[in-house]
Amino acid sequence: MEAAQYPAHWEADVVLSDGGTAHVRPIKPADADRLRSFYSRLSEESIYFRFFGPRPRLSEREVTRFTNVDYVDRVALIATIGADMVAVIRYDRIEPGEAEVAFLVEDAHQGRGVASVLLEHLAETARERGIARFVADVLPANRKMTAVLQQAGYTAQSRFADGVVRMILDLTPTETSQEVTASREHRAESRSIERLLSPRSVAVVGAGREPGGVGQTVLRNLL
Repeated sequence: MEAAQYPAHWEADVVLSDGGTAHVRPIKPADADRLRSFYSRLSEESIYFRFFGPRPRLSEREVTRFTNVDYVDRVALIATIGADMVAVIRYDRIEPGEAEVAFLVEDAHQGRGVASVLLEHLAETARERGIARFVADVLPANRKMTAVLQQAGYTAQSRFADGVVRMILDLTPTETSQEVTASREHRAESRSIERLLSPRSVAVVGAGREPGGVGQTVLRNLL
Protein backbone atom coordinates (compact mmCIF):
# COMPACT_ATOMS: atom_id res chain seq x y z
CA MET A 1 0.00 0.00 0.00
CA GLU A 2 1.22 3.51 -0.80
CA ALA A 3 2.55 5.43 2.16
CA ALA A 4 0.23 7.99 3.71
CA GLN A 5 1.25 11.51 4.62
CA TYR A 6 2.89 12.01 8.00
CA PRO A 7 -0.02 11.86 10.50
CA ALA A 8 0.74 14.91 12.64
CA HIS A 9 -2.53 14.44 14.53
CA TRP A 10 -1.00 11.37 16.20
CA GLU A 11 1.49 13.57 18.07
CA ALA A 12 0.81 14.19 21.75
CA ASP A 13 2.47 15.36 24.95
CA VAL A 14 1.84 12.82 27.69
CA VAL A 15 2.27 12.63 31.46
CA LEU A 16 4.04 9.53 32.76
CA SER A 17 3.24 7.59 35.93
CA ASP A 18 5.89 9.42 37.97
CA GLY A 19 4.65 12.85 36.88
CA GLY A 20 7.31 13.35 34.23
CA THR A 21 6.40 14.18 30.65
CA ALA A 22 7.25 12.81 27.21
CA HIS A 23 6.33 13.52 23.62
CA VAL A 24 4.73 10.77 21.52
CA ARG A 25 4.88 10.94 17.74
CA PRO A 26 5.19 8.76 14.64
CA ILE A 27 8.71 7.79 13.65
CA LYS A 28 10.35 9.49 10.65
CA PRO A 29 13.25 8.57 8.36
CA ALA A 30 15.18 11.44 9.95
CA ASP A 31 15.11 9.52 13.26
CA ALA A 32 17.80 7.08 12.08
CA ASP A 33 20.56 8.51 14.27
CA ARG A 34 18.16 8.87 17.18
CA LEU A 35 17.24 5.17 16.81
CA ARG A 36 20.91 4.12 16.73
CA SER A 37 21.63 6.11 19.88
CA PHE A 38 18.57 4.66 21.62
CA TYR A 39 19.56 1.12 20.69
CA SER A 40 23.12 1.64 21.98
CA ARG A 41 21.74 2.38 25.47
CA LEU A 42 19.66 -0.80 25.73
CA SER A 43 20.72 -3.67 27.95
CA GLU A 44 21.44 -7.11 26.52
CA GLU A 45 18.35 -8.41 28.30
CA SER A 46 16.03 -5.83 26.72
CA ILE A 47 17.44 -6.61 23.27
CA TYR A 48 17.11 -10.36 23.88
CA PHE A 49 13.46 -10.03 24.93
CA ARG A 50 12.67 -7.94 21.84
CA PHE A 51 14.51 -9.98 19.20
CA PHE A 52 14.61 -13.41 20.93
CA GLY A 53 18.39 -13.44 20.72
CA PRO A 54 21.53 -11.29 21.01
CA ARG A 55 21.87 -8.42 18.57
CA PRO A 56 24.71 -6.03 19.53
CA ARG A 57 23.75 -3.48 16.90
CA LEU A 58 21.19 -2.79 14.22
CA SER A 59 22.25 -3.17 10.61
CA GLU A 60 21.78 -0.23 8.26
CA ARG A 61 19.08 -2.22 6.50
CA GLU A 62 17.22 -2.65 9.80
CA VAL A 63 17.58 1.03 10.68
CA THR A 64 16.13 1.96 7.29
CA ARG A 65 13.24 -0.48 7.66
CA PHE A 66 12.40 0.57 11.21
CA THR A 67 12.41 4.30 10.45
CA ASN A 68 10.65 4.15 7.07
CA VAL A 69 7.01 3.18 7.57
CA ASP A 70 3.90 3.79 5.50
CA TYR A 71 1.70 4.93 8.45
CA VAL A 72 -0.97 2.44 7.33
CA ASP A 73 0.19 -1.18 7.30
CA ARG A 74 3.43 -0.42 9.15
CA VAL A 75 3.30 2.12 11.97
CA ALA A 76 5.79 3.03 14.67
CA LEU A 77 5.40 5.55 17.47
CA ILE A 78 8.31 6.83 19.54
CA ALA A 79 8.46 8.57 22.90
CA THR A 80 11.00 11.33 23.27
CA ILE A 81 12.22 13.22 26.31
CA GLY A 82 14.11 16.27 25.23
CA ALA A 83 16.04 15.29 22.11
CA ASP A 84 16.37 11.62 23.12
CA MET A 85 14.24 8.74 21.98
CA VAL A 86 13.43 6.61 25.03
CA ALA A 87 10.91 4.10 23.67
CA VAL A 88 9.37 2.78 20.49
CA ILE A 89 6.29 0.71 19.71
CA ARG A 90 5.28 -0.59 16.30
CA TYR A 91 2.76 -2.71 14.49
CA ASP A 92 3.01 -4.57 11.20
CA ARG A 93 -0.22 -5.67 9.57
CA ILE A 94 -0.12 -9.42 8.99
CA GLU A 95 -3.63 -9.87 7.60
CA PRO A 96 -6.79 -7.78 7.24
CA GLY A 97 -7.80 -6.51 10.65
CA GLU A 98 -4.80 -7.97 12.48
CA ALA A 99 -1.29 -6.70 13.19
CA GLU A 100 1.75 -7.87 15.11
CA VAL A 101 2.85 -5.50 17.88
CA ALA A 102 6.16 -5.08 19.71
CA PHE A 103 7.78 -2.40 21.82
CA LEU A 104 11.08 -1.44 23.46
CA VAL A 105 11.68 0.95 26.35
CA GLU A 106 15.11 2.19 27.35
CA ASP A 107 16.13 0.51 30.60
CA ALA A 108 16.58 3.80 32.45
CA HIS A 109 12.95 4.71 31.73
CA GLN A 110 11.27 1.37 32.40
CA GLY A 111 8.68 1.45 35.17
CA ARG A 112 7.51 4.97 34.29
CA GLY A 113 4.43 3.87 32.34
CA VAL A 114 5.94 4.69 28.93
CA ALA A 115 4.95 1.35 27.37
CA SER A 116 1.35 1.61 28.59
CA VAL A 117 1.00 5.11 27.15
CA LEU A 118 2.47 4.03 23.82
CA LEU A 119 0.18 0.99 23.66
CA GLU A 120 -2.88 3.18 24.21
CA HIS A 121 -1.83 5.55 21.44
CA LEU A 122 -0.88 2.76 19.03
CA ALA A 123 -4.22 1.02 19.62
CA GLU A 124 -5.99 4.23 18.69
CA THR A 125 -3.97 4.64 15.50
CA ALA A 126 -4.57 0.97 14.63
CA ARG A 127 -8.33 1.33 14.95
CA GLU A 128 -8.09 4.39 12.70
CA ARG A 129 -6.36 2.17 10.10
CA GLY A 130 -8.93 -0.62 10.33
CA ILE A 131 -7.02 -2.96 12.62
CA ALA A 132 -9.10 -4.76 15.25
CA ARG A 133 -6.56 -7.10 16.88
CA PHE A 134 -2.96 -7.00 18.04
CA VAL A 135 -0.87 -10.17 18.16
CA ALA A 136 2.27 -10.30 20.28
CA ASP A 137 4.78 -13.12 20.65
CA VAL A 138 6.42 -12.85 24.08
CA LEU A 139 9.11 -14.91 25.77
CA PRO A 140 7.77 -16.39 29.05
CA ALA A 141 10.47 -14.58 31.06
CA ASN A 142 9.46 -11.20 29.64
CA ARG A 143 6.99 -10.49 32.43
CA LYS A 144 7.10 -6.73 31.95
CA MET A 145 5.74 -6.91 28.41
CA THR A 146 3.17 -9.52 29.41
CA ALA A 147 1.99 -7.28 32.25
CA VAL A 148 1.63 -4.24 29.98
CA LEU A 149 -0.50 -6.22 27.52
CA GLN A 150 -2.62 -7.85 30.22
CA GLN A 151 -3.20 -4.66 32.18
CA ALA A 152 -4.32 -2.59 29.17
CA GLY A 153 -7.89 -3.69 29.84
CA TYR A 154 -8.63 -5.14 26.39
CA THR A 155 -10.07 -8.61 25.93
CA ALA A 156 -6.98 -10.81 25.73
CA GLN A 157 -6.27 -14.42 24.87
CA SER A 158 -2.98 -16.24 25.22
CA ARG A 159 -1.51 -19.60 24.35
CA PHE A 160 1.90 -21.19 24.77
CA ALA A 161 3.65 -22.99 21.91
CA ASP A 162 7.24 -23.60 20.85
CA GLY A 163 8.62 -21.74 23.86
CA VAL A 164 6.71 -18.52 23.13
CA VAL A 165 3.52 -17.04 24.57
CA ARG A 166 1.26 -15.67 21.84
CA MET A 167 -1.11 -13.00 23.11
CA ILE A 168 -4.06 -11.69 21.10
CA LEU A 169 -5.67 -8.39 22.09
CA ASP A 170 -9.09 -7.36 20.84
CA LEU A 171 -8.74 -3.59 20.39
CA THR A 172 -12.44 -2.88 20.80
CA PRO A 173 -12.59 -0.40 23.71
CA THR A 174 -14.10 -1.96 26.80
CA GLU A 175 -15.32 -0.43 30.01
CA THR A 176 -12.22 -1.86 31.68
CA SER A 177 -9.78 -0.43 29.11
CA GLN A 178 -11.39 2.99 29.42
CA GLU A 179 -11.18 2.80 33.22
CA VAL A 180 -7.51 1.75 32.99
CA THR A 181 -6.72 4.75 30.79
CA ALA A 182 -8.64 7.19 32.99
CA SER A 183 -7.04 5.83 36.17
CA ARG A 184 -3.53 5.97 34.70
CA GLU A 185 -4.03 9.56 33.54
CA HIS A 186 -5.44 10.56 36.93
CA ARG A 187 -2.50 9.08 38.82
CA ALA A 188 0.01 10.63 36.43
CA GLU A 189 -1.57 14.08 36.68
CA SER A 190 -1.65 13.80 40.49
CA ARG A 191 2.06 12.95 40.53
CA SER A 192 2.76 15.87 38.22
CA ILE A 193 0.92 18.32 40.47
CA GLU A 194 2.56 16.81 43.56
CA ARG A 195 5.97 17.59 42.11
CA LEU A 196 4.88 21.18 41.60
CA LEU A 197 3.45 21.62 45.11
CA SER A 198 6.20 19.73 46.95
CA PRO A 199 9.45 20.82 45.29
CA ARG A 200 12.88 19.82 46.55
CA SER A 201 14.25 23.21 45.54
CA VAL A 202 12.97 26.59 44.35
CA ALA A 203 14.68 29.05 41.99
CA VAL A 204 13.89 32.77 42.15
CA VAL A 205 14.93 34.73 39.07
CA GLY A 206 15.19 38.51 39.15
CA ALA A 207 15.68 39.17 42.86
CA GLY A 208 18.06 42.15 42.91
CA ARG A 209 20.16 43.38 45.81
CA GLU A 210 18.30 46.67 46.22
CA PRO A 211 15.64 46.52 48.98
CA GLY A 212 12.06 47.31 48.08
CA GLY A 213 12.13 45.70 44.65
CA VAL A 214 9.53 43.18 43.48
CA GLY A 215 12.07 40.37 43.38
CA GLN A 216 13.32 41.12 46.90
CA THR A 217 9.75 41.20 48.20
CA VAL A 218 8.92 37.85 46.58
CA LEU A 219 12.09 36.31 47.99
CA ARG A 220 11.43 37.54 51.53
CA ASN A 221 7.85 36.26 51.44
CA LEU A 222 9.02 32.94 50.06
CA LEU A 223 11.57 32.55 52.83
